Amino acid sequence: MRPKLLTWIPLVGAVVALGAALWWTRAADARPATDAIWDDDEVDFVRRVVATTYVDELTEKQSRDAFHAALDGYLKSLPDDYNDFIPPDDYRRWKEDAAGRYAGIGVKIEAKQGRGLLIGGVFPGGPAATAGVAVGDVVVEVEGKSLAAADLSRDENVKLLKGPEGSKVHVVLEGPLPADAPAGTLPIRRTVEIVRGLIATPSVFSRRMGPLDRTGYIRIAEFTEATSGEFDRDLDAMVAGGITSVIVDLRQDGGGVLPATVHVADRFIRAGDIVRLVGRTPNSNRVERALDAGTIAESIALVVLVDGRSASASEVFAGCIQDHRRGVLLGTRTFGKFLVQNVIEIPGRQAAVKITSARYLTPNGRWYTRKAGAPEAAPAGLVPDVVVEMSEADAKKFLAARENLDAALWGAKPRHADVPADWVDPQLRRALELIDGNLLLQEIRGEDHGNG
Repeated sequence: MRPKLLTWIPLVGAVVALGAALWWTRAADARPATDAIWDDDEVDFVRRVVATTYVDELTEKQSRDAFHAALDGYLKSLPDDYNDFIPPDDYRRWKEDAAGRYAGIGVKIEAKQGRGLLIGGVFPGGPAATAGVAVGDVVVEVEGKSLAAADLSRDENVKLLKGPEGSKVHVVLEGPLPADAPAGTLPIRRTVEIVRGLIATPSVFSRRMGPLDRTGYIRIAEFTEATSGEFDRDLDAMVAGGITSVIVDLRQDGGGVLPATVHVADRFIRAGDIVRLVGRTPNSNRVERALDAGTIAESIALVVLVDGRSASASEVFAGCIQDHRRGVLLGTRTFGKFLVQNVIEIPGRQAAVKITSARYLTPNGRWYTRKAGAPEAAPAGLVPDVVVEMSEADAKKFLAARENLDAALWGAKPRHADVPADWVDPQLRRALELIDGNLLLQEIRGEDHGNG
């Protein structure tokens, strides 16, 4: 088994990204290109024209926003769609997403016009839950600041609730009125002190399914820094419990950190390549190979569920499994993002540059990335071994079921009461049928997958 994920990630430098992911490397590996055209005199001329000629004098924020937009435009002009300038606030959120945790009080909020921030979900066991905050409460004040005109599009309202782990925040809450409350009844207010903590939302969700609960179902919402440990915990527990098959669900999983997807693939592959990276720098031109330690028994059948939203890190895992004939890909064609982004933090600015630094190939050398600007329906990505389309009605029901699961995670009521909790979508149902029959699984595992 591979070492813990944190040992893969230095504390400073750049970030290798697959989708919305981070992987820290040395900033020194980002070599300046000798053929990049940049005319400092031209840039300075434009800057001076804006400073001296534009009809209004810009505020400091307007000037900085214009500067950041110029940097972003330079990066976005590159030949693929995945290059950006990441300003400080976005970079902070991006790192939190990739880590799978953030410091705060553990609530989901939405604007409540004229009142404040409505609590739409409370993370179980989190700081807000411990302090007695409940779904349906409305935050009307934070540290004495009224939120009656709160606008969630303005990040400062959300930032009021976040802060360093262990710090305190005082909020004024209004509870929901009883359904039979007389007209004109005012909500009761209460002041609550909340000690901020780390909120670690899971990236892995699992349960046992099928006849005699012998199939382990594991959904990966996104490959974060925490995914490796979460996946190991759930997989090892189910293997110890006697499962004979595994379904890994990567549908709607748009990517994540490369070490996590390599680690998860390594649990199923005993030897050989997991993914090949081809780039210009030493760190982005390498091969990740499987280790024998920690690999589960090949007698445990594997089905991987994919769809058009399975991208990047998800495609690394799916392509590896398909090329090694370790399991069956089932669903619809994947997105087609076979590119790696390197996110390099700008020293002293708390901002970053995200830039495509490598292509990745499956173990058999396949590369199916979509062209820049191509519509989602354009041919790209991996073709499943078993194609199972969903009707428009089933696709809507599938997404609604996912929203219900997300709401349950935050202690909220299901958003779609018409979707039963035990509903099984057509693709998952077909996967269970394949496992139950077992014959097609073995047939597919014996086929070759070429580079076509």
